Amino acid sequence: MKLFTLIVSVFAFQFLTAQTISIPANTPVSMELVQEIREGKNKVGEAAQYRVAKDVVIDGVVVIAAKTVVRAKVTNSGNRELRVDLYDVQAADGTTVNLADCWVFTTASQNQKSKGALLIVGSKKNCNTAAKVDIKSTGPKY
Repeated sequence: MKLFTLIVSVFAFQFLTAQTISIPANTPVSMELVQEIREGKNKVGEAAQYRVAKDVVIDGVVVIAAKTVVRAKVTNSGNRELRVDLYDVQAADGTTVNLADCWVFTTASQNQKSKGALLIVGSKKNCNTAAKVDIKSTGPKY
């Protein structure tokens, strides 16, 4: 029984002890649009609703969880054009992770059924992290 208690204690200590994990620069982050963005309807400066599409895993630990909100804004909405800039996302421990030069651009001519520029729900975007970020993790590896 003492051996079992010792083994469980060691496992629990390893499981609960915070470890530092580095998210390298240029780590891919897949995102998807949650709410439609339409030229004329959405104005410059408005938030755009993107979220992380799948977990970002490093060394078996989720460092950026799927469904995490991505900070993004409409930066051009007019003249039959639409642009959204994606800035950053929160790591599992709450640390801000900046994205490298990440944006989405479309024109009305790219949208055959639309009278203006349009980004539809579910549109995917892959970006990369801008710089190395160290985070703390107490989560299990998988």
